[in-house]
Amino acid sequence: MDERELKLTDPDGSAVLITVREADLRAGFKRGRLLRELISDDLIRDDPDLASIYAIYADLVAGTREVDGMPWPVTANEFAALSDHWFDRVGGPWLQAIQEINPHWSPSYHPDQGEAGGAVG
Repeated sequence: MDERELKLTDPDGSAVLITVREADLRAGFKRGRLLRELISDDLIRDDPDLASIYAIYADLVAGTREVDGMPWPVTANEFAALSDHWFDRVGGPWLQAIQEINPHWSPSYHPDQGEAGGAVG
């Protein structure tokens, strides 16, 4: 299984070390369970931005092996309260790495594209 280590800096200048992993079956099921628990049709209708945040959270939780330099795991609501600046510095690159190593989790992935077709770039 493939793993990648990310060395990032949060908005306060602190180092954050994150290890993302290629999903095994357990990670895939964990992601699916989190999505079912967090996102309902009502939430998608009433607060599509929060539904998107929860979907990102599920990817990060299921696709991460280890995090050093910040509290992790956090709850979905704690994650939703993080700053947009934090997401630019840490969350966005973290999500991109997870989608690159697990292209089938990317919203733009289509099974007929093969692995390379779903990678975010």
